[in-house]
Parts: sequence; structure tokens; C-alpha cells
Amino acid sequence: MQIQHLPQDKAATREEEWGYTFWEFITGNFWYLLGILIILAIFLYSRNYFKRNK
Repeated sequence: MQIQHLPQDKAATREEEWGYTFWEFITGNFWYLLGILIILAIFLYSRNYFKRNK
């Protein structure tokens, strides 16, 4: 005997699964991501600068 009035399971949406969207992650962590990019740019520039002047 099955109970017909119970809701069926359905797949979670991306927001329900992860808890946030991609753009919410970017806007929430903007300064951290910008800092990582600046440090990466300084590292790549200095590596190229010293390699060129060697």
C-alpha cells in the first residue's frame, strides 16, 4: 500500500547544492581575488624581469 500524497524527491538546483552562485562568490570575495591577482602579476613580472636581465 503506497501513500500517494507525499511529495516526490527532485534534484537540487545549483544554488541549493552549492549554497551560492558563481557571481555571489566573485562579489563576496572580490578583494581577496584582486589581491591574489596582484601578487601573481608581481611574481610573473619579476620572474620575467630577472630572466631577461640575466
